Amino acid sequence: MKHPFKLSKSNIIYASIVALITLLFNIRIYGFDAYVIGLSIGSLFGIIIIPTLIALLFWFVLGKKEKGGTTAFNIVLTLMLFGSISEFGQIAKEREKPIDDLKEAVSEYKEKTLANPDSTDTNYSELSTDIKKSIDDLIKTSVGEERKVFITLKKYFKKADSVNIAWNNAYNAFAEPRILDFTILNEKGEYKFQKKIIQEYINESKNFKSFVQNRVEYLKTQTKNIDRNNKSYKGFIKGLTNKDSIQKPIFIPYINGHIEYGQGINKIIELLENEQGKWSYENETETLTFENSETQITYEKILNDAISNEEIVNKLSDKLVEIM
Repeated sequence: MKHPFKLSKSNIIYASIVALITLLFNIRIYGFDAYVIGLSIGSLFGIIIIPTLIALLFWFVLGKKEKGGTTAFNIVLTLMLFGSISEFGQIAKEREKPIDDLKEAVSEYKEKTLANPDSTDTNYSELSTDIKKSIDDLIKTSVGEERKVFITLKKYFKKADSVNIAWNNAYNAFAEPRILDFTILNEKGEYKFQKKIIQEYINESKNFKSFVQNRVEYLKTQTKNIDRNNKSYKGFIKGLTNKDSIQKPIFIPYINGHIEYGQGINKIIELLENEQGKWSYENETETLTFENSETQITYEKILNDAISNEEIVNKLSDKLVEIM
């Protein structure tokens, strides 16, 4: 006797269980937002339609018997569940890898930079490349609000990277042997050139300081259209805020040391220019002597302050690397 095609109660219950498991997996991986709801609804249709079509086929093959195809429905549904579990496991690994790669890149940067401070530029370039790749990978494996968070993170890092590179370039120019080389400070053009380089170093140091002081608020502004309850957003902001509270007490004195050191060197250049022809430099003893005793006292005070700031910078430099 032929019977109409109909899923059994056990089919419906089992399908509901599989749908719930799929929903929980989606929430566990992607969080809970409108995208995940849509994704889960789509998965639900897949869970129902594909096994149902195959069950319908078996119902025909079995001669339209009562409950024909119900076993096939459960078998297909089970295979789909195992496939989904495997897929979720792969997705989880793909999502964890960029984070692991990022942690490894930071760890390598610390190790290399502390071991060889002179290679900081090269090390940072490698770190920057690794961070960009990790963020791109996170974007590829994320969805919904979480993806918005990582896209914003990419924009934030691009900004932070540009600020750091601009400062680093200014610092490298300032650190050239030509700056404060008393043997070539004998014409107006050279004074002008050196003051320009020093001022750029001071300006970029101030810009760097301003960025770090305001980076949390900057990021909050950039993420104003992201759901504040999203777990990725919460984790991201919390992580940055915590790191900011650790780094800022060291970074601010560090960058202030750079600013004040640059200002001190600039004052020395101006002093030399104003006293042109009234000072001499002994190369062997590295002694600068002004004819005017008051100017000499002023110079020595500026120099001592500059040396103090240089010591602060050197002292805090390694600490900044350690707390990255």
